[in-house]
Amino acid sequence: MKKIISLALCLAATLSCACAAQADTRPSSSHEVFFAGSDYELNVYYVKGRQDGKTLLLIGGIQGDEPGGYLSADLYPDLVLEKGNLIVVPRANLKSIILGDRGPDGDMNRQFHDNAKVGPMYQVVGKLKELMSQADLFLHLHDGWGYHSPVYVDSLRNPNRYGQSLIADSANFTCDNGSVLPLQEMADSVLGEVNSRISNEQHHLHFFNTRTADPDTPYSEMRKTATYYALRKECLPAFGVEASKNLPSLEDKILYHNLVINAFMERLGIVAEAPRILIPTSGLHYTEVMVNGVPHMLKDKDTLTIRRNDEVQVVDIGTDYKRGVTMDLLGYGNLNDFKQSFRVGKDTQMVFRKEGQKFGSIDIKALSDEQYARYADKQKQEQHDHRQNVTRVFVVAVNDKHHVLLSGDTLKLAPADRLELISSFGDGSNDETVTLNFRGWVPETPSKMPNDDRGYLIEPDKSRLLRQYSEHGEGKRYAVVATDSRGNPVGEIWVQLSQ
Repeated sequence: MKKIISLALCLAATLSCACAAQADTRPSSSHEVFFAGSDYELNVYYVKGRQDGKTLLLIGGIQGDEPGGYLSADLYPDLVLEKGNLIVVPRANLKSIILGDRGPDGDMNRQFHDNAKVGPMYQVVGKLKELMSQADLFLHLHDGWGYHSPVYVDSLRNPNRYGQSLIADSANFTCDNGSVLPLQEMADSVLGEVNSRISNEQHHLHFFNTRTADPDTPYSEMRKTATYYALRKECLPAFGVEASKNLPSLEDKILYHNLVINAFMERLGIVAEAPRILIPTSGLHYTEVMVNGVPHMLKDKDTLTIRRNDEVQVVDIGTDYKRGVTMDLLGYGNLNDFKQSFRVGKDTQMVFRKEGQKFGSIDIKALSDEQYARYADKQKQEQHDHRQNVTRVFVVAVNDKHHVLLSGDTLKLAPADRLELISSFGDGSNDETVTLNFRGWVPETPSKMPNDDRGYLIEPDKSRLLRQYSEHGEGKRYAVVATDSRGNPVGEIWVQLSQ
C-alpha cells in the first residue's frame, strides 16, 4: 500500500506553498546516488508523469548474474510518462553485477528478514525498504533456471523451476490491517495479457505461488526476501518476475521482463511510451584524468605516465553507455573508483566496465623523480620536433552521442541537431589544455575562457551563425579550431550544415 508522503506538515504558509510547488513539478525525472564511490553505490531514478497516479517500484540486479532483470529496468528511467510514476533501481547490488556473481558478500535478497546481520549490504537493503513505502506495487526482476511449469515435463520444465514465472508469496495475502491483496488474481490478469504477446508457447510465463508463510512450504527461504518484506511490512503487492536463463538470447530475457512491466503499468493506469529493446555496443571514447589537479585527456589503450605518489582522479568517462559504468583502479580502492582520488606509487591500470563487461583500459606508468625528469625532457623534445605532424583528435557529442574525429575531418549536421564540443588532444600532448572555438557562433553567455566554446549546446536552427566566418562566406561550412595555451592553432575540424 502506498504511503502518502504529505507536504502539509510545512509549518509556515510560504514554506508550504514552496514545498507543494516543488513536489508538483510534472512531468519530471530525477536521479539520486547513495553510497557514491563504494562497491555498493546505489542509483535511484524517479519518473513523474504529467498527471499524478499510481507508483510502480522496479528493482533489478540484486543478484549480479541475472542481466535480463537489470538491463530491462535500465530502459525505464528514460521514459516520459503521461500519467503515474516510476521508481527505478536498475542495479541494486553493484558489486555483484561487476563481478557477475550472485552474491560475493552473501545473497542480498536474503537480507530482508528481521534478524539480518549488519554487513556491507545493510545500508542498501535499508534504502530499498524506504522506497517500498513510496510505491503502490513492487516488481522484483530476476533471471532463473529452466522453465516453470504447473506439471512435470522434464528436468528443465517442471514446478520447481523459476524461469518464465511470475512469483508471489501467496495467492491472497492478508495484511496486519485486515486488507487482503489478491495476488493470484492480479497475476493471472497480467499473464493473460503477456502470454497473448508471446508467439512461442514454450516461452509463456506461469504463476508460481511459493506459499511462503505456510508451515509446510518448501520455500521457507523466501521469508527473507524483498517481496515478502514488502507484503508483511508495507502491505505492498509484490511479485518476482523471472525470465529464464535458458532463453536463446539476452534480448528475449529483456523483452519478457518488459512485457510484464508494461502489463502492470497498464493495470495501474501508468501511461508511457514503451521503451525500445536496445543494448548499446560502445567503447571508451575518452577519459579525463586529473593528475595533481591538472587535466589529462586519454583514449582507450593509452598510457598515462606520472611521478610516483602523484594524485590521480578520473573525473569523466566518455562513452555512449548512460548507466552502469564504473572504473576500477587496480590495486587501489575498491571495484568502483570513479571520481575517487588516489596517491599512485606503482604501475597499475584503470579498467572501465559496463556492469561486469570490460570495455576499455588505460595503463599507468609510475616513475621515480629521476626517471620522470628524463621522460619529461624527451616529451618536450618530441613535441617540439613533431608539433606540425601531430594527429589531433576532437571529441564532440551530437544529440548526446559521442563522436571522435581527426583534424581535418568534416562533421555533417542537420538543422535540428545539437552539438557539444567536449575536448581535443593529440599524440604526445594529451596533457595540454586547448580551447575549442566554433568560428562564427557566439554563445549567449560568455565563457570563462575567451574563445572557448566547450560545454555549450550549439543548435544550428536556433543559433544566429555569422555567415562571414564560414568557408567562402557561403554559410555552409564552419571551422572548429583547437588552440593551445600559447594561442597557437593546433588543429581544426569542419562542420557542414545540411539545408
